[in-house]
Amino acid sequence: MRIALLSDLHIGMHRPRLVQPMLDAIADAAPEHIVIAGDLVQRARPDLFAEAEAILDQTGLPWLCVPGNHDIPLMNVPGRLLWPFRDYQSAVPGPREPLLELPGLKIIGVNSTFPYRWRNGRLTSRQIERVKHLARTGPTLVVQHHPISLLPGETKELMLNAENALSGYDEAGVDLVLTGHLHSFNTATSASGMTQIHAGSALCDRVEDPPNEIAMLDVEAGEFQLTRMIAPKDGADFVAQPPIALPSRH
Repeated sequence: MRIALLSDLHIGMHRPRLVQPMLDAIADAAPEHIVIAGDLVQRARPDLFAEAEAILDQTGLPWLCVPGNHDIPLMNVPGRLLWPFRDYQSAVPGPREPLLELPGLKIIGVNSTFPYRWRNGRLTSRQIERVKHLARTGPTLVVQHHPISLLPGETKELMLNAENALSGYDEAGVDLVLTGHLHSFNTATSASGMTQIHAGSALCDRVEDPPNEIAMLDVEAGEFQLTRMIAPKDGADFVAQPPIALPSRH
C-alpha cells in the first residue's frame, strides 16, 4: 500500500507552476490515498479553500486532512474565536479528527489548532488519550499540523502540551507521527522506535523555505519506506530521492 504525504500547500501564497508537476508526481507514484498535515490555504477564505479542494480532487484519490493554523481565520478575530472551522469544512467535510483504518495501517487525525493561540496550537489531555486508546492495536500513523518536537536550531515555539503528546504517543506504541508547520523535512526516531516525520511544504512560496516537496509512504507487511520527492527551486518537477527505511514497532 502506498500513501502520499503532503503538508503546507498554502494556496493563496503558493507556486502555481508547481501544481501540475505535483499532480503528475502523485499520478506517476500511484498511491491509494493522500494524507495532508494541514495548512491547505494561506488565509482561511472560501475562495482559497475551493481552489485547494479543486486541486486535490484532480488526483481522483480519497484524501484525509487535518486543519493547520492557516486554515482558521487570523485577522477576522470574531470568526477565529466563534466559528474558526466554518470555511475549512466547506472544503473538508466530516470530522476534524478523522480516523481511517487501512490494511496494515491505522491513520489517526488530530486537530492541533487553537484559535486563542493562532500560530502555535495546542493539544488537550483528552486528545492525547484518544490517540493512546486508538493506537493500542496494530501499526499507527498519527497526523497533525503542529510538531511534538522541534528541529535542531528551530526558533518556533512548541504547541501547548507537546511534551505530553510526545511521551504519550511513544508509550502507546504509535509507529509514525506526520506533522507540518515547520516547512522543513526531517525525521526523528525515539529509542523505542516511534518516528516523527516533519514534512516539507508542498507548494508554499515563502522565500526562506527549503525547496518544495511531497513524500510517498510505502507500507508492506509492517514495514515502512519513505520516498521524498523534491522540486528544486530552479526546476519544474518533483524528483524522487533514494527511499528511506523507517522502523516498525509491530
